Amino acid sequence: MTQTSRKKLISARFNNAAHHYDAAASIQRQTADVLMKHIREQYSSYHPTSILEFGCGTGYMTQNIASSFPHTPLLATDIAPNMVAQSQAKLSSYKNVSFDLMDAENPSPTGMFDLITSNLCFQWIENRTKALEELSHKLASGGYLIFTTLLRNTLHEWQESCVHENVPCGVPLYPTVTTIQSEWPLNGQGAWLEIPLYDPVPNSLSFLRNLHSIGASLPHSGSAPTSAATLRRAMRYFDQHYTKVTYHIGLGIFRKHSHD
Repeated sequence: MTQTSRKKLISARFNNAAHHYDAAASIQRQTADVLMKHIREQYSSYHPTSILEFGCGTGYMTQNIASSFPHTPLLATDIAPNMVAQSQAKLSSYKNVSFDLMDAENPSPTGMFDLITSNLCFQWIENRTKALEELSHKLASGGYLIFTTLLRNTLHEWQESCVHENVPCGVPLYPTVTTIQSEWPLNGQGAWLEIPLYDPVPNSLSFLRNLHSIGASLPHSGSAPTSAATLRRAMRYFDQHYTKVTYHIGLGIFRKHSHD
């Protein structure tokens, strides 16, 4: 599958999930709250003068940003048109927010931004180094890129269930902190925090339905297809051993060098 084809699949998945995304996206809300806490701490003594959000989804993080910085123009973007439409409808009363379609690997807005942010979108990007480089060029001098992604061992409970039952597992091999620390652009300095978050699940069926509801059930490239009978073996093992799943969240903070 080409990178372009996979992007279209990702966009289609999130388009289809837009109308029932909020009801199922508990881990996204948890992560957004952690991300927003760090953004507020970073801007405790002053406010950014312009903000770009990529992967805005249905607008939970967007609303947090717009409320925290009501006088700062915020451009909220997503690759999925239905997500943008849902977010736009939800935030219609916020006068400081505008919306657009955007691929984070090829950021299209004109102008520069003091803050670029995103919640749990970066893990869908195929070429992380290119995306970080392109996004850094949209940062103003001294500006910050603050965002979250998923790291190695996310959903290890489901992975272990699949391995134990010899079932193909579609969970991506997310990067380690060491790997992504080496991918920061050279025009600034960045660091990562790893934060484990836990999502209680009543059973494997609920867990898998939840992934589907938020558009996150697309397996990684090259993943082998799984039959229903094979999948049920992994589900039985999961139900016998686990009542939660773990998300290893990476919080990235990058500051572009200031021009003297």
